[in-house]
Amino acid sequence: MPEKKSRFAQMLIDKQRERNLTDRETAGELGEQQQTFSTWKRYSLPRLPRPKLASFLNISEEKLAEFVEEARHAAVDGKIAPLTAFAKASTYGRVSDRKDGKFKFDSTRKAVPDGRYAVIVDTKLMEPVFKVGCKVWLDPTVWPKPGNDVIAHSRGGLAWIGRLEELGETARLSRYAGDPVTVSDLTAVHVIVLAERV
Repeated sequence: MPEKKSRFAQMLIDKQRERNLTDRETAGELGEQQQTFSTWKRYSLPRLPRPKLASFLNISEEKLAEFVEEARHAAVDGKIAPLTAFAKASTYGRVSDRKDGKFKFDSTRKAVPDGRYAVIVDTKLMEPVFKVGCKVWLDPTVWPKPGNDVIAHSRGGLAWIGRLEELGETARLSRYAGDPVTVSDLTAVHVIVLAERV
């Protein structure tokens, strides 16, 4: 059964086809990374404001905000994937700084994974919720809300784990056993939806 697209995603796809552009060309015109644009067409949503995106779609920024909000509510109202969907999820990234809860994702592979994936929490910052060495699974289709445990991705394949407190141009994360951190240059914020509890 084909995946149902939001009106926002369908508008992007239709406009790209109408102008006969590749993902790379479209992303370049929007001033975004190709991977960012590609995920917008599938499940991710842009953070606003994005005047170039509104201009590309030939709509006002207010109308763009309405379409993004509609897609956001549709994603929240949708069901989380069944557990079997996580069985084949690949493990990405590695902890590069245990004291800071910082991960490094290999940019030659996937600096920001675009599907369900797992990471190994090799830091004490998230204890007692996530024990050192436990595996957690993330689902990029779940829209992050304050209170969610997340991994916030930044440019250069860097990411930080924490509990989302505030999301805007930056993401403010708290830690259960450590100092809070503010992540700038956001490329994605992915929600932890499943964890080993051993």
